[in-house]
Amino acid sequence: MSYKLAVTANFMFLIVCSLLLACTVAYAQQSSGITDACNTSTDSPLELARVLRMPQAIDTQNAEFENESFYNEHGSLIQEAWKEWEIEHATTLSNLNDDVKEQGWIETSLAKAIDDAFTNPSEETEAAVKSLWTNNKGTKKVLPKGVYATQLLSPRGVSYLRNLFDLASTSGIPTRRPNGMNRYGVILDSNVHGAVPVQPLVEAVEEIIDRIVRPVGRMLFQDRIGCEDDLDYYAFTISYDGTSASSTQSKDMELKEHRDASVVTLNINLNLPEEEYEGSDVFFRGYPAADGLSSSDFFAENSKDDDGGGTVSFSPGTAIIHLGAHRHGSLPITTAHSDSNSEGKQSSGGKRFNLVIWMFGKNGDVRIAPYSEEEQLTIKERWHGAIKGRVYTL
Repeated sequence: MSYKLAVTANFMFLIVCSLLLACTVAYAQQSSGITDACNTSTDSPLELARVLRMPQAIDTQNAEFENESFYNEHGSLIQEAWKEWEIEHATTLSNLNDDVKEQGWIETSLAKAIDDAFTNPSEETEAAVKSLWTNNKGTKKVLPKGVYATQLLSPRGVSYLRNLFDLASTSGIPTRRPNGMNRYGVILDSNVHGAVPVQPLVEAVEEIIDRIVRPVGRMLFQDRIGCEDDLDYYAFTISYDGTSASSTQSKDMELKEHRDASVVTLNINLNLPEEEYEGSDVFFRGYPAADGLSSSDFFAENSKDDDGGGTVSFSPGTAIIHLGAHRHGSLPITTAHSDSNSEGKQSSGGKRFNLVIWMFGKNGDVRIAPYSEEEQLTIKERWHGAIKGRVYTL
């Protein structure tokens, strides 16, 4: 009898240990953000994504793959969460879309010139578009060589995109850093794990690409962009924060000099009119050399101002376009209207919010060698071949 009692006691002890072990494993999985494939929980993908512990972006150089394992592991769940979120906000998204379609979101004169060039590509219609992409931005200050600026978005357009971004930012869904240098912002893509795939945002970006970036890039940089050099894109937002609410270690205030992984880059300011700041100008070094025979010449620093370098400032809705190979960076952001502190130094403040689009070829190819005059696209090819997936042939 005592033997049976001993066996029963041992058996019960093993059951208790197993239960404690199971509870410990479950707690550890929850704490680390790991989900159990066999979990029969009725939580929706959105609820599950919101309880994941999003890893912090820390590095500011060569950090393209920072926290890659987290987004590879939870990428499918995050994408399902976004689908659910979009369904929940379908009415709000539809109302925003209907409102902007009625009012128009691309600056009126630019939209008309672009439409005319697509309808009838000619020297005259292309010249009308080019006149709106000035190299002096309508002011006495001349922009750096190879950098062009325009008023791309109407006030309605800025408000529309910001409303979409601000709404998405409240989702509680983890998002990965925008690139290897900027820590704050999001990627816009329907396929990248950790990106924001909200369809109105993706559609807006692709409309900007198809109607503006591709044909304008081909027009302004005729010797650098061919029909297969700008078929794909990478779009993301960046944010520079000069407010004193957080430490300088936990925000981006400037961007070191670099080249983009693109053949051409479009950079649009999405600040609202009341969001003021000073500083944060984009600085450019000299225009990349056109001598494709010498890679050392093409990649020269060209840092002297007389080689075409300079700075560019933004206002809401303005956009700049430049070659990805053109070295540039962002100066520190400061306050727009700040009081001096006790030491007489200006306190920091203000934020800058921008949408950036990189264009490149298939499989991420970035062409750097220029085209000869005989190889360059014709006017019709620049415009009729500018829709993604289509190449115009005479």
